[in-house]
Amino acid sequence: MTIMNAAAEFVAYSRERDLSAHTLAAYRQDLRSFATFVGDQRSVKTIDGTCLVGFRDELEGRRCLALATVKRRLACLRTFFAWLVRSKRIRVSPFARTSLAIRLPERLPRALTLDEATLVMKQRHLIDDAGALGVSLMIATGLRVGELAGLLRSDIDVQAGRLRIVGKGSRERVVFLTDGALLDELGHYLETCPPGPEVRTLLVDGRGVPLSTERLRRRVVRLGKVAGLRRRLTPHMLRHTAATLLLECGTDIRFVQRLLGHRSIVTTEIYTHVADHALRAAIVRANVVGRLGTAVEGAQ
Repeated sequence: MTIMNAAAEFVAYSRERDLSAHTLAAYRQDLRSFATFVGDQRSVKTIDGTCLVGFRDELEGRRCLALATVKRRLACLRTFFAWLVRSKRIRVSPFARTSLAIRLPERLPRALTLDEATLVMKQRHLIDDAGALGVSLMIATGLRVGELAGLLRSDIDVQAGRLRIVGKGSRERVVFLTDGALLDELGHYLETCPPGPEVRTLLVDGRGVPLSTERLRRRVVRLGKVAGLRRRLTPHMLRHTAATLLLECGTDIRFVQRLLGHRSIVTTEIYTHVADHALRAAIVRANVVGRLGTAVEGAQ
């Protein structure tokens, strides 16, 4: 079996498992990249550890891809070859005797400061109504931009302030809206922005056409520019901001985990480091001991 035929079967198998469109697209891209490197007519039985190491070096070296991208592509290949073993196309995965560990530098999520988040919320109507509502929903609930693009009108209960979200791996969760102004904005949008025929998604443009993930992302980036932010605004920054602000307000991390749709609480714990940074900055600004020292000197 050639690498291209095997890749096509693997993507079809993954589609049957109801993996998200985003995951399927990533699988296709990663496997196409590997097939181009080794030769798309090459037999899967001839792929060995040398091929994997060479592919990694190609991505890191000549193509200068980010380490996170390299790690994702290798993770896709690991899953792909494990499937080939389970389906008895090959006997042993080439990963079995190959060490390809990639250490990513620890990076804290990029969240907006309170002042930046306030500015974004005040300026969000500089883009269209759909974009403004989307920004509000991402900051209020921590939705991924893909989840927001796929949010159906039938999954929204304005009266109960409840949204049904289909997240990664088709996992469902419920998030709640408690702010009255946001619920009013959502209700008004539903009444005044009808979708086109057979369109079921919440966010649409002026012609009633659904806003894709990429079109929503462009709206968020444009908002950051017109609002005067000094750094590039992205949808994921809004998600990080939602999590960070909740933790800084004392919300239990298990509730934040459920809100964000994280399978493991370990993923959510990275936001506690951001909250710790905010705590340290607040302590520095308060300068309690310094103020007490000044008070003592004045009394003398």
